[in-house]
Amino acid sequence: MTNDRRGDAADLARELAAQLAALATPGPNAPLPARPGHGPSPQGVPDLSGPRTILENASRFSQPVLPADAPFRSLKALVLRALRIVTRDQGVFNSALHEALRTALLEIEGALGALAQSQQETRSELDARSRALSERADAQEGRLDAVRGGLLASVGEKESALRELVSRVAAEAAESLGREAGAREALGREVTGSQARLDILESRSDGVLGRLEVSTSRLDAAEARLERLQADLSRASEDLRAARLEWTTLRTELRSGTPLANLDEEAAPGPETRSASDPISAGLYADFERAFRGAESEIRRRQDGDVALFAGSRLPIADLGCGRGEFLEALRARGLQGLGCDTNPVMVARCREKGLAVDEADLFAWLRARAVDSLGGVTAYQVVEHLPADALLPFVELAVSRLAPGGRLLLETVNAESVYAMKWFWMDLTHVRPVPAPSLGRLMEACGLRNVTIAHRSPVPREESGGGVEPADPLVAALARLVFAPQDVAVTGVK
Repeated sequence: MTNDRRGDAADLARELAAQLAALATPGPNAPLPARPGHGPSPQGVPDLSGPRTILENASRFSQPVLPADAPFRSLKALVLRALRIVTRDQGVFNSALHEALRTALLEIEGALGALAQSQQETRSELDARSRALSERADAQEGRLDAVRGGLLASVGEKESALRELVSRVAAEAAESLGREAGAREALGREVTGSQARLDILESRSDGVLGRLEVSTSRLDAAEARLERLQADLSRASEDLRAARLEWTTLRTELRSGTPLANLDEEAAPGPETRSASDPISAGLYADFERAFRGAESEIRRRQDGDVALFAGSRLPIADLGCGRGEFLEALRARGLQGLGCDTNPVMVARCREKGLAVDEADLFAWLRARAVDSLGGVTAYQVVEHLPADALLPFVELAVSRLAPGGRLLLETVNAESVYAMKWFWMDLTHVRPVPAPSLGRLMEACGLRNVTIAHRSPVPREESGGGVEPADPLVAALARLVFAPQDVAVTGVK
């Protein structure tokens, strides 16, 4: 009985092994089930139907199942129940592994299908581009053929034109060579003639050189005589200036009543800058000075530049008609000695308040009291226009006689050539007449002064002259220069 059971178990084992082998390796004629939802493999995709069939067959045996008509089914079922206790974990692992392999196979098959489709699309696109490039190449080749034909035609035309140009240039060159040969012959004849004339000129030049040497010696002698004449003229000019100075001094001494006149009585006084009957009081004139001349600071600023003309003087500088003493202040600031005089007691008091050496005196009397050649400089700002015409020459002569050699005389007055300045000239009721600067300059030269110069100053304010813009019309421009000429002028000379 026992042996029969052992035989049945062996038969059952062999049957199970045969069935497992049949599941793992299907027969050659067995049909391959298709994957649900997928058609035949596309071109270029590997065939995965074999692995898929194996996985589908193996899915049925992850857990053993007995067919209903299996022999010894009861015994087999008992064995399977016994074996499930041992193979349960292995069955679970087999089911998980089978599912993972099936999922991976499906993803690989999908990726390979997408890759094959992409390759197919890329191949189609490449074919389309290839056809387009081929068409463009054909078109370019046609255009190149047309351009090549045009270039060949143009080259032919240019070649013909070039040949004609070469022929014309060759003809012109031959003609030029002919003319050059003729010119060379003519030049040779001219050179021969010129050589002959040169020989004649050389023969004549000997005589010319002799006469030139004689002329040069005569010219040297003439230049020497001219230099001597210029030296004599300079000495004569200086003698004339000295004579004028002497004459000026003599006239001044005679006019002032020196012993040369051999008179016992006191000499008659010279012209006065102001008459005793002048109706304008000293205080009123000081108001006129402030209103029409300008503030003290402004006058000081204008006159400050004149101090440099007297720099280095060791003798006093006299300011005649010094007014409020602006120039004397400027001299003191530079370390120079200044003296002054004025007939206006208000002005003199103002100067003395500043500590300036100012006398209340008429300028003629004040100058006569100075010794001859005792002053390093004499200035008179806005004074000469207060003098009558017959007093101008005596005034200049007297001032020159009191100047030391090298001393400077400076006379500033209203510019008589400025229409704008003349408007203000008559505002001062003590003005007698305008004195033109050229007339003052000639008067100084006549009294023996040298280096006489005329300098214009005090330009018209820009707001009065139209902003200083030069008019476009030359006639209007000349008129504007006359109307708006500088307001003051200073004439200087050196003894």
